[in-house]
Amino acid sequence: MDLSDFEWDELPYWSWTMRGACLSLLLMVLLAAFSWMIVYPGYAELNQEKLREHMLLNNLRHSAKKAAMLPQLQVQLSDLNNRYDHLMQQLPVQKELASLLAAVNEEGVKQSLIFTRIDWGKWHSSELLNELPLDIELTGDYQNIGYYVEAIAALPRIVLFEDAEWQRVSQESSTLHFRVRAYTYQLNFQVGTP
Repeated sequence: MDLSDFEWDELPYWSWTMRGACLSLLLMVLLAAFSWMIVYPGYAELNQEKLREHMLLNNLRHSAKKAAMLPQLQVQLSDLNNRYDHLMQQLPVQKELASLLAAVNEEGVKQSLIFTRIDWGKWHSSELLNELPLDIELTGDYQNIGYYVEAIAALPRIVLFEDAEWQRVSQESSTLHFRVRAYTYQLNFQVGTP
């Protein structure tokens, strides 16, 4: 068959092979058009949904890990809260400052130390705590001063030693003059108040 002789109105008279080929070609064109208009946009949407599914799966895994760790974190939080409460109980309140000063003095007397000076310094306030400095000057033997520092560390209230200075009373003497600035802290009750 010559293509120049091609006419559509003679289609019923074509051979079965030619009609089948034309019908197959027409079906392929229709199938390609159908795919282009219907399936291809759905394919792009499918890829987007696969990406979204992957992101949601990662989020789910992350959330599952967090949920699995939650009991352990709750135990840690409870432990930290207990430690925090214990530390807060070690901070003296205002009415305990006199007894704390007396305990610091008493521990020195027990170690046969002679106090030259023991008094409160200027208080410093921060957002959470008030820092209460305690200036201490005393004389005594090296070992007794060591026992004194150990006894202060064992007090039920927090007392920290800083800026310690040691000096012999004289070149021949084994007696030391000990000057230290100790600190204790109080919870600042103005935290969170306007």
